[in-house]
Amino acid sequence: MILFFLTSGLFLGWSLGANDASHVFGSAVGSKMVTFRKAAIVASVFFILGAVLQGSGTSHTLGKLGAVNALGGSFTVALAAAITIYMMTKFALPISTTQAIVGAIIGWNFFTGNHTDSKTLSTIVSAWVAGPVMGAIFAVLLYIIVKLFKKRLRIHLIRFESYVKTGLIVVGAFGSYSLGANNIANVMGVFLPAFNLNDLNLGIFTLTSAQQLFSWEGLQLPQE
Repeated sequence: MILFFLTSGLFLGWSLGANDASHVFGSAVGSKMVTFRKAAIVASVFFILGAVLQGSGTSHTLGKLGAVNALGGSFTVALAAAITIYMMTKFALPISTTQAIVGAIIGWNFFTGNHTDSKTLSTIVSAWVAGPVMGAIFAVLLYIIVKLFKKRLRIHLIRFESYVKTGLIVVGAFGSYSLGANNIANVMGVFLPAFNLNDLNLGIFTLTSAQQLFSWEGLQLPQE
C-alpha cells in the first residue's frame, strides 16, 4: 500500500522533470552548444545530488502551510498537482510546480477544514515575485561581466566558443543541483509528515527517511 500511495509522488516527479528540466539546459541544447545526451547526464547526476544533500530545506516551508499528515492526503495532494502540471505541459503552457503543489495543499485544507497559515503563504508568494526580479538582475550583471571579459582579453572567437560551452555545462550543473534541492520538496514534501522509514546505513554514510524519499524521487526528475 505504501508503494501505491507513492505512485502519485512519482507521477508528480515525472511531470516536474518534463516541465522544469528544460529550464536548465533548454537554451544550451536548443542552440546546439551542448548535446542533449551530455545535458541529460549532467542534469541527472546533479538533480539527484541536490535532492539528497539539500532537499529537506524547502520542505519545512510547505509543511507549515497546512497539515497533510496522512498517506491518503499526501497521495491526493501530489496527484492533484501532478495532473495539473501534466495537462499544462501537454498543452505547452508555462506552469510552476510550486504553484501547483501550494494550490493543492490549500485545496486539501479547504476540504478537511485545516488551517492555511497565511504568514507562510505570504512568504511563498513573495518568493514568486522576487524570483523573476532577481533572475533578471543576475542575467544583466552576468551579461555585462562576460562582455567585458571578452573585450579585454580579446579571445579568438573559436576559443571563446569553447569557453562558453564549458561555462554552460558548469552553470547547467549548478542549476540542476539547485533544481533538485529546491523542487524535490514540491514532490515529496507532502509525504514527509506521514511517511517514516528506518535509517539506511550504507557504510560510508547513512540515509535518513527524508533522504531516502528524496533520492528515490530524484531519479524521476531528469525527464527532459
